[in-house]
Amino acid sequence: MLEKSTAKPLTLELMKNFFRRRENSRNSQRNDRIGSLGLIQHSRPSYLPAKNPDEETKHQKEHDEILESVRRRETQAEKERNKKREERYKEEERLLVDSRLWTSDILPNFEQLRLSREVQDLWWRGLPPSIRGRVWRLGISNKLNIQGDIYRNCLNELREKVNHESLVAIRLDVSRTFPVLCVFQEEGPLNEPLRSVLAAYCVYRPEVGYVQGMSFIGAVLTLNMEPHDAFVCFSNLLDNPCHKAAFTLDQRQMNVYYEVFAAALLKNLPRVHAHFISSGLSPDFYLLDWVYTIYAKAMPLDVACRVWDVFVKDGDEFLFRTALGVLNLYQEELLGMDFVRCAQFLTKLPENLQASQLFESIGVMTVCPGGGNFQKIIDDVSRGNS
Repeated sequence: MLEKSTAKPLTLELMKNFFRRRENSRNSQRNDRIGSLGLIQHSRPSYLPAKNPDEETKHQKEHDEILESVRRRETQAEKERNKKREERYKEEERLLVDSRLWTSDILPNFEQLRLSREVQDLWWRGLPPSIRGRVWRLGISNKLNIQGDIYRNCLNELREKVNHESLVAIRLDVSRTFPVLCVFQEEGPLNEPLRSVLAAYCVYRPEVGYVQGMSFIGAVLTLNMEPHDAFVCFSNLLDNPCHKAAFTLDQRQMNVYYEVFAAALLKNLPRVHAHFISSGLSPDFYLLDWVYTIYAKAMPLDVACRVWDVFVKDGDEFLFRTALGVLNLYQEELLGMDFVRCAQFLTKLPENLQASQLFESIGVMTVCPGGGNFQKIIDDVSRGNS
């Protein structure tokens, strides 16, 4: 039986260290390398015969051209590194300023300010990690009215209510969730809290139980809030129409979502739509996994959290806008791939995916023609297919 966990969310500094892992790894590799110019030998070995003057002049010119080319490349690379470093510093400063604004002005008056243009713009550009969990809880809300005793009771009833197969599946999936972070694996600080959240949900919603993919949603929540709050948010998220259809394996309703998405893909990216049709790559091959995990499995974690920031505000529609944004961002690459390569590429997006690039791409995508209501479109298509 799982014990109730008192583990706290990861500190902001630890989260920042995790999110910087890719950049720090690249920097350390660069620092360990000797400059290219240092590897070039200038003198001719004494045991070789002397060159004639014309050959010496020719080779000296070629040598100088090679050195100059290397200098230009390394100078440009250094400029790019400095630019990225400066952008990172500016982003950290922005997050600090935004965090103060959210804490002092917005969160105390959240319901009154959440729909204002200023807050909407601030929300779009990314929530500071220090207040992310609090804003997510408010954005997701608690329509199911889950109180503290419900989570405790679910934990207490685990032995009687959850079958052994579900607990085994949860234990296995949790240990494979975000392995690079080393916090959800056995003996990791968040292994027990995440397992408790998932197992408690099996008690709370036995008709749904545990479905593979849930661990990623639970993990993102557990990284950003206390286990009880993660359970409340998890349960409410999975009660949203799209996730309810996905996790209850309602194929008929999921086909409605696929149909709506395919229409949006045709309107926004007709070349990609035609290529996928000719390749036999239907939305269920990539979209379902994105929905199951809210992009936490396919994207770098820091980028996925940016997607979550807006998703908790805009709901299911943003899942599909994000999908269009991904396909728009990588459309040239995808157009040159066959079915297998496309499916593999979309299952795990490049590690160098940047949130700024993705959101610029998402910003020009539309799911609802004329600004219509997404859920109304889903309902209309569903009735038409009845």
